[in-house]
Amino acid sequence: MKFLSEFALLNLGNLICCLGLSLIAPFYPTYAQKFDVTGSLLGLIFGINPIGGMLSSLIVGKILNNNNQTTLLSLGMLIQSIGLFCYPLLTLTTDRTMFITISLLGRFISGFGSQTFLTPLYAAIPQKYPESVDQKMAIAEFFSSFGFLCGPVIGSLLYTLGGFSFPFILFASCSVIIAIILKLNIGNNVQKTIVQNSEPIINHEYDINYQSESILQNEQIESSIGYAQLIKLFPVISSLFIMLALCITFTFYSPISSLYFEEQFSVPPENVGYYMAATPLAYSIGALIISRIKFNKPRAIISGMILVTISQFFMGPDPIMNIDPRIYITVSAQFTYGLFSAPPYILVLPYITEKLEQKFKKSDHEKCISLASGLFNAVISAGECLGPIFSGAIAEFFSFQRACSFLGLYLVATTLLFFPNLFLSKKKYQKAQVKAYEEYL
Repeated sequence: MKFLSEFALLNLGNLICCLGLSLIAPFYPTYAQKFDVTGSLLGLIFGINPIGGMLSSLIVGKILNNNNQTTLLSLGMLIQSIGLFCYPLLTLTTDRTMFITISLLGRFISGFGSQTFLTPLYAAIPQKYPESVDQKMAIAEFFSSFGFLCGPVIGSLLYTLGGFSFPFILFASCSVIIAIILKLNIGNNVQKTIVQNSEPIINHEYDINYQSESILQNEQIESSIGYAQLIKLFPVISSLFIMLALCITFTFYSPISSLYFEEQFSVPPENVGYYMAATPLAYSIGALIISRIKFNKPRAIISGMILVTISQFFMGPDPIMNIDPRIYITVSAQFTYGLFSAPPYILVLPYITEKLEQKFKKSDHEKCISLASGLFNAVISAGECLGPIFSGAIAEFFSFQRACSFLGLYLVATTLLFFPNLFLSKKKYQKAQVKAYEEYL
């Protein structure tokens, strides 16, 4: 008996995945201080998570297809559960080296597992829901942002109720349960669909030869398309630069924004989290809005990036603007950033897949979508890794306000790079689409 639709089940896994990644934030640093883990070493432990995710995205994007999609979804949840189960082991050791090793390993495995799940998830959306890709992507992103928003709060609550190990054991167990349900539910649905759509095979030599040639042809097509072919296309590479910029700027403020609130506005450490929640909260609102409205993708991406770029210059703001820093200015800029980062963040992958479907033959679309999802998630992981690294490096030489201006200039350059997509010839893509359709016939 089905209690959840397939899409709802995928989003439940997405939510559990993101909650499991973010619940560590509020209580792990304090616990790690007992083992003299502070500063750059703590940043390395948190930063190794997206490295595992980037590696996983590229591997999964390469091997992903309709036959192993459900298996990879389940496997991703199981791998993440293994990473989460590593953390209760920390309570069994008093050795600093062992504590650091287990922490790094658990964080790396969790990142690897999360992207093993998310890469086929984002590939499944354009394949299973081609008529509502933008809306489905927005809903998926809402659950992601909601998970990262609520993860620290839930982590603090569970830590208070059951101690250090309890949050990890609970979410690791949930990941295992979701993995089993995904395999049983979606796997059975796929098998039933195959049985219903199958037709009797007539045992003729012609049919056998035709099938053999088709299989050989599909294998040749699949092997001829790779990441190198995709990143040579301007719409793909310019869109990926947009994603990289968004992820770098989004994660840049995690390590230094709290210090700015404390030093500039005298906000107590226990209250900083409420101000920092403005960005993910606004992003969740933006994702909900996009899920209900249809946009012209390039225009929506450009419009969102322009407003995101403007907000960057007001995060401080920079002293050269002659505007006195005010907490309401900074929080408003964070909210604006979160709200208007939703259109480019959500629409980039559908835009890439749309252009790839126009460029390649229909028989190649499945492979293109898998590779695009792999690149998309790998770039997200790369941005999440580079953001904190750049933050620490820039903070040694420049103030928070000046760093905001540098990021604003970086976003200006990225937006200008994407700008030609507005003027790409529609006839060119229409001809490519007609040609691909003729070849398919």
